[in-house]
Amino acid sequence: RMMKLMKDGVIIENEISLYEESPSDIDKVLLEITVDGEKIVCESENFFNALTNLRKQLEQKSIQIMCNGAAKIVYPSPMQLSMGTGRMAYKQFTGQQARMTDVVDIFECDESLCFVGINEQNEYHQKWLQSIKG
Repeated sequence: RMMKLMKDGVIIENEISLYEESPSDIDKVLLEITVDGEKIVCESENFFNALTNLRKQLEQKSIQIMCNGAAKIVYPSPMQLSMGTGRMAYKQFTGQQARMTDVVDIFECDESLCFVGINEQNEYHQKWLQSIKG
């Protein structure tokens, strides 16, 4: 599938391959992308963790991936991570419980969302968790 990346303010379309069963371990998923001539392979127990590992490597190259899984307000629940391949996550709104209508595919691209680095996404998720504690 095609994925948008932003490098130095320029958006680049890039092919990313998603494998629900990694060739080396059928209990893991695998992501594969070639950026600037370098093949990056990320294997993990679910797609969200594999995407996070990919983002770590891209962030070192000052590249922002533009997909729902890299959006500030998108984060999976523990149940979403443990069921299936971890491709679905919630859009989380401060002070609101996550709802089924807010579930998105992490590899889709809702252009209205703000795509951020891993640390900023994790910080927002922690703030959201605090905002819904009764």
